Amino acid sequence: MRIQPLTVDLRRGKFEVRRQMDVLERSQMKIAKIETFRVRVPLHPVSWHSANITGWSGAWWDLPVVLLRMTTDSGLSGLGEAPKGVAESAIRQYAPLFKGRDPFELNWQHLPIGDVWSRASGAYQAYETALYDLVGKALELPVYQLLGGAYRSRVRGSLCSGQMWPEDAARRARRAAELGIDVLKMKANLGDPVVERISAINKAVGTAVRVTVDAGEHLQHPRHVLEIARGLEPYLDNIECFEDPVSRSNLDWYVLLREKLDFPLALHLGSHQEVINAVKREACDYLNLGRSLNDFKKGSAIAEAAGMPVWHGSGVGLGISEASHIHACAATKATTLSSDIVGEMLRVDDLIVRPLEFEEGYFKVPQEPGLGVELDEEALERFGVR
Repeated sequence: MRIQPLTVDLRRGKFEVRRQMDVLERSQMKIAKIETFRVRVPLHPVSWHSANITGWSGAWWDLPVVLLRMTTDSGLSGLGEAPKGVAESAIRQYAPLFKGRDPFELNWQHLPIGDVWSRASGAYQAYETALYDLVGKALELPVYQLLGGAYRSRVRGSLCSGQMWPEDAARRARRAAELGIDVLKMKANLGDPVVERISAINKAVGTAVRVTVDAGEHLQHPRHVLEIARGLEPYLDNIECFEDPVSRSNLDWYVLLREKLDFPLALHLGSHQEVINAVKREACDYLNLGRSLNDFKKGSAIAEAAGMPVWHGSGVGLGISEASHIHACAATKATTLSSDIVGEMLRVDDLIVRPLEFEEGYFKVPQEPGLGVELDEEALERFGVR
C-alpha cells in the first residue's frame, strides 16, 4: 500500500490534498494470518521481592505472556501482547473473527470479541494493539496519531518493585536516582516495615526519590493506614502517594482517609463507572488506569474533566505492551504522573529489536509508523515456552 505525499498549493488559493490511498488496493488488503507466541521472560535477580519474601503479589510476574502477530496478504504485520496469565487458547479462539477481514473496516471502538470488561479482555487488548500497529504502518503514522495526537513527546516513567527489606529498598532507590527516575513504586502488606523502608530510602537518596506505596487493598482497615501514616510524618517529602490501601469497593473509607492523610491517595480502577464513582465521591487524588488503548483514553478523559491526574498502570510487561502504553500516555492530557512502564528495567529482555528510548526518567514517544517496535525473533526463540 502506498500513500502519496500531501501537497498544499496556497499561492493559487487552492488547497489540494494528494495524500490518498489507492482505494482498490486498500479494499484488497485482508488479514491473512494470525500467529501467537507464548513466552516467559525472567526478572533480574532481586528486582522484585527481596530474598525470603514471597509477597501478596506472589509470582504473578513470572506467569507466561502471549504475543500476537497479525499479518495481511500485502505483507504488513501488527503486533499485540496480552496481559500476563491469559491462556494462548483464549487468544487463538478469536482468530477466525479477524481472518479475511479488512482492518480498516473493523470498529476499533468495539472489536468482535466481547466487551473489554468481559472475560475476553486479555484477548481484546492483544487484538486491539495489533490492529493499531498494523493500521499505523499502513497509514505511515505512529499510533498516538491514530489516538488523536500527542500532548507530549516524552512520558515519565517510574521504577517498580515488590516487597523489600529496607536495605534492598534503599538500593532500588539509588538505582532509580541513577536512572533519573524520581518515583519508586513498592508493594506493601499489613505488617511490612513500610516506615523503615521509607526511612532507608531517605537516608540513601534524600528526597530525590518519592515512593508510591501500593498496598493492593491489603491494609484491611483505615486505622492501619493511619498508624503507618503517623510513622511517616518525618518523611512526607518522600511520599508520592498511597495506592489502594484498603478495599476499593468501600469509597467511604477513601473519603475518610483523604480527609485525614497528609499525602495523596490513589485508586487503581478498571471500569469507567468505577472512575465516575470515585470522581463523584472525591475519593482520591490520583488515578492509576490501564486496560486497552481506547479504554485508557476514555478513562483518562473522565479524569481530565474532573481535573484529576493519571498514570498508566502496567503488569511488568514486555516491549510491545509498553510501547502501546507510551503512545496512550502521549495521547491523553491527564496522564502527567510517572507511569509504570518498567518491564525493560526489571526483565532480562523485552523481546523487541531496539529498546524503547529512555533518558533521565522519561521515555521518548516512538515516531515510527505503528507502535514503532519490531519483534526480536532470536529472543522469541530463546524465551518461547510450550
